[in-house]
Amino acid sequence: MEKKYQFFVSSTYEDLKEERDVAIHAILTMNQFPIGMEMFSAADDDQWQIIKEAIDSSDYYILIIGNRYGSIEETTGGSYTEKEFDYAVSQGIPVLAFIIEKSVSMAPDKYESDPLKKEKLDVFKEKVKNSGRYVKFWKNKDNLESLISQSISKSVTRGRRPGWVRTTDFDIDKSHAEILRLTERVHTLEALNADLKKENFRKPNLWVDIQPGRDEDGKIYDEGTRLTSNGIHFTVVPIITTDVKNGLDYKDWAGRWVHESKDEVRLLRYVYENSFVVYFRVHNDGDARATGVRVKLSFPNDLMVLSERELLEYRDEEAIHFEKDAYRNWRKRFENPKNIASVKENDNKFISLDELITVEDIADLMDPADMNEVVSILPGEILFDKNEVRHKDTDCIYGVCVLPTRAGQFTVKCEIICNEYAEVIKQDITVEVE
Repeated sequence: MEKKYQFFVSSTYEDLKEERDVAIHAILTMNQFPIGMEMFSAADDDQWQIIKEAIDSSDYYILIIGNRYGSIEETTGGSYTEKEFDYAVSQGIPVLAFIIEKSVSMAPDKYESDPLKKEKLDVFKEKVKNSGRYVKFWKNKDNLESLISQSISKSVTRGRRPGWVRTTDFDIDKSHAEILRLTERVHTLEALNADLKKENFRKPNLWVDIQPGRDEDGKIYDEGTRLTSNGIHFTVVPIITTDVKNGLDYKDWAGRWVHESKDEVRLLRYVYENSFVVYFRVHNDGDARATGVRVKLSFPNDLMVLSERELLEYRDEEAIHFEKDAYRNWRKRFENPKNIASVKENDNKFISLDELITVEDIADLMDPADMNEVVSILPGEILFDKNEVRHKDTDCIYGVCVLPTRAGQFTVKCEIICNEYAEVIKQDITVEVE
């Protein structure tokens, strides 16, 4: 059955009327449902109650931020737009945020004139950017519509929201029969499980550790990686751009020459030189197998989670060549030069997330959507689902890269559940970065 999804559009109103129109047009063009406060009247009911109900019924929340903060809501001291964002986050609604780029020039009446509101707007933008959620930066209406369309396409492809199904596509009788069959199956399994528990008290014991990625010969991929007592240690290498002082010219898949600035090369090299390949081992050293195993790994904002497959596919680029000499100098964008005497051109070897996402290709890599039936690599988290992990056995989560954006000691939160556990088991993994 084909699902449709509802997208709630949130922004200040007077200054972003045209931007709201293109957002709604993008949603409709993607054959999805838009909803916003301009679409219905709140005259007879409490306005905030209606907004909450509209957000609750939506599958996704689209936030557009311009250069105005908007009206202040008396009870919170914040704007209505920020209150809507906070509510959507608290309800677990996926957020797709689009913030105007600082360099964009707009009409004077579209800027915040009140110093207090301007300060609140800056704080709000930082909160959204650092929330660990999907964030893109727009330049104009056409660019915004394109970004929203791409984001909707990626979100719908993932298909992790309830959505809406047309009633004519839903066979009620067939569904009732399936529910009865599954209910009977559940009762049978529950009875069998109860009998097994009476026979013995064996239990699985699941825990997770982190390991550095290794090649076929067992050699660690990244020299700056070593294990610690409770996790792993990464040493970030400085990026050298002395070979591209005037930028770099390369040929794309169609043989067209493209110029990339020194700063863009530096950002790409940082991603590829300092994305540390790792894998996680799920151990069961108990005396019974674990069934219905689910592991969730949550990463702090300063440790970006990337898909190793997506990184390699972009770097190695295997599309059809329309020109025989396509991809000339392509790989020089990613490869840090070796044996260069001085690397003091940039004392700060770390690069922040704000810098990284200024390059569109990197921003896409920061938003991975690598999934299969066992592992899902998503922004800020990894999900592992396995039918079972046998006792005295180990299973592995592969295909993960970790990209640090600053030095320090960080904690990866791990939650483990299986059919044999009554509650979620929580565990911490420590990541040290220098």
